[in-house]
Amino acid sequence: MKNSKIVDMIWNQYIKRIIDVCEVIAGQSPEGKYYNKGGDGLPFYQGKKEFTDREIGVPTTWTRKTTKEAFAGDILMSVRAPVGPINLCTQHICIGRGLAAIRASVKVNRDYLFYYLLKHEAEIVGNTGAVFNSINKTQIGHIPIPIPPIQEQKQIVEILDKAFTAIDQAKANIEKNIVNAKELFQSKLNAIFSQKGDGWEEKTLGEVCLKITDGAHHSPKVLYPEKTPGLYPYVTSKNIRNNYMDFSKLQYVDEAFHDPNFLRCAPELGDVLLTKDGANTGNITINTLDEPYSLLSSVALIKTNKEKLYPSFLKYYIQSPLGFKSITGKMTGAAIKRIILRSIKNAKMNIPDIDIQNHYILNIEKLLVDTDKITNAYSKKLINIDDLKKSLLQKAFAGELTSASSVTTHKGVPV
Repeated sequence: MKNSKIVDMIWNQYIKRIIDVCEVIAGQSPEGKYYNKGGDGLPFYQGKKEFTDREIGVPTTWTRKTTKEAFAGDILMSVRAPVGPINLCTQHICIGRGLAAIRASVKVNRDYLFYYLLKHEAEIVGNTGAVFNSINKTQIGHIPIPIPPIQEQKQIVEILDKAFTAIDQAKANIEKNIVNAKELFQSKLNAIFSQKGDGWEEKTLGEVCLKITDGAHHSPKVLYPEKTPGLYPYVTSKNIRNNYMDFSKLQYVDEAFHDPNFLRCAPELGDVLLTKDGANTGNITINTLDEPYSLLSSVALIKTNKEKLYPSFLKYYIQSPLGFKSITGKMTGAAIKRIILRSIKNAKMNIPDIDIQNHYILNIEKLLVDTDKITNAYSKKLINIDDLKKSLLQKAFAGELTSASSVTTHKGVPV
């Protein structure tokens, strides 16, 4: 813990340690044979996976054997990778090695303690180990905390509760506006692709595409972080975003791996790239990498017959709810969602004349620009809201929010 950054309140004469005003309980995991998913025993939390903005979420695991326990009202701290995030415990639970419980005594208001730890969350660091950064019970206990009179603590909590409630409501409204903007874009895409005017023909993608394939079905033995002579870019689902390619984490393969895979796919400028499995399933863009490269099987490559189907028209079709459903049907896979090539080839779409396609592409791209402007503006507001919370916490623990801090003194020092 970086003490010089934490001791920043005007109540310096009231500086205590966490252990002076709280009980600290280090988590300990029961043996795995006692775990279950059926609700038998106490809810078991191993780390911060179920953390929310404030209160810990619904349990996914229970244990029939209890080791270390936490109770409703305890503050739970993540003590392993990452170190520092906190949540409030809402019920009697068992805690594993990734958590510690901090139980406030009568000397400190629980919510005051929560806000103080929240303010300093990013400054709490532990021991650097081979795998994890961690913090132990002793280190938590030695975190310094200013303890002004209890009424001052309650006043700070009251002000922050009121402000954070208003801020959280504003944040929810902004997030809803972002969702609404994206849904409006999707509904307009659906309106375009669900129609069938004069000259529109229903075709399968297999009928209007020259090639629908994917990349290598085996991984390279070696990946290189930088391009040197004899190496080729290696494009995976990580490099495919909606409407653009992300080259920030591009890796490279040698010629022995590249040659057979390039001949299979032969990516060219203007080809459609679609992620068909992995975390980014469904992301789609147009190829902008103007050099030979290899693909992984997580990416499908679609070469359209440009006399019948513009790549961008197909891209926006697949981005629409109607088009996405047509190529996925029922998504396969349990943990990983997957789009299969056969489903892409058999997917049907209504295709107009090439000039009409171009007209709609221009309209969609204008709509996309407008939608991006709206969502970017709202995203900046979300950043400002997070900054406002940090500013309020800073003021609170500098004694700037409470009127008492300007009128109450202790030995001549404002408190």
